[in-house]
Amino acid sequence: MQNIVETELFHNVKTRIYAMVEKITNVDSVAIFATADLEGIVSLAFLESAMMDAKIPYSRKILPSTHNQPKGEDYDFSSNASLIISIEQYEDTWAMDEIDDKGRCRILPLAVSVSHPNSSKQHNGALDVVIQSAAIAALLSANGNRVRRLRPLAGFGQWLRESLDNSYDPVYTKIRDSLQNEGTIRIVPIPEISNPNTDMIPDFPSSILRRLSKKWPKMDYEQRRQAMSELALPVLLNPKISTPRLEELLWFRIVVGEGMQDLHSQIHSAIINWPVEEAKKKSHASEILKNLISTGGFD
Repeated sequence: MQNIVETELFHNVKTRIYAMVEKITNVDSVAIFATADLEGIVSLAFLESAMMDAKIPYSRKILPSTHNQPKGEDYDFSSNASLIISIEQYEDTWAMDEIDDKGRCRILPLAVSVSHPNSSKQHNGALDVVIQSAAIAALLSANGNRVRRLRPLAGFGQWLRESLDNSYDPVYTKIRDSLQNEGTIRIVPIPEISNPNTDMIPDFPSSILRRLSKKWPKMDYEQRRQAMSELALPVLLNPKISTPRLEELLWFRIVVGEGMQDLHSQIHSAIINWPVEEAKKKSHASEILKNLISTGGFD
């Protein structure tokens, strides 16, 4: 795995990441807090995996989901551990010089500036908590088996952010391309996916996709381009999905290994299966966390 902290993505914030890693490696006990929400649990899985791989003593606490936390009421991060880490995906995006860590290591969305492909222009964006947790985990245990299994999910949190619903998100694209370049994931168009989940694409012409998938291997580039345009046309008229997100779901499906369901389909299933009732969320979150650490997947 490459050191993603040394890429352009972390240029503005890498000092903060390195400082967190140094603190973690120089204390005798760490307590990690995360809410019973998908982004929090995936981030927690990265950190716990690194702690286990690097044999760093730690404890965890799963807090109530942000959907069930009373408005205006702060979470309780009290602990006797030497270092407290709080995963706060629910926070607004913070600039480096504005953060008050409140005596702990806070992992929260960070403002960054990255370039557009083939352009010198800079684009303001945010690094979500999952990619930061993945970066910290890789620094703590770059060759750890658990950390390496989770690596394909490094872009998970960025995919869930609303930025892709509004416009092109160069932060997500750079994470995706970085994972592809290091060989962690493969990128394929939807006709090459076996049984892709298309429920997240409104008005999707499934019958056309089935026919296209059969013909796809024998089609040349121009035929494929035209066929994909026809596949996308019914969806483009629906305002419920943005063009950038649609492009990712049609042209840039993420695959890990051989014979596995694409990552976008797995993420969608994880989202729709997340309990609504608060009483069930913590136990479900704990089970998903266990699966992520032991297998690198949600099941």
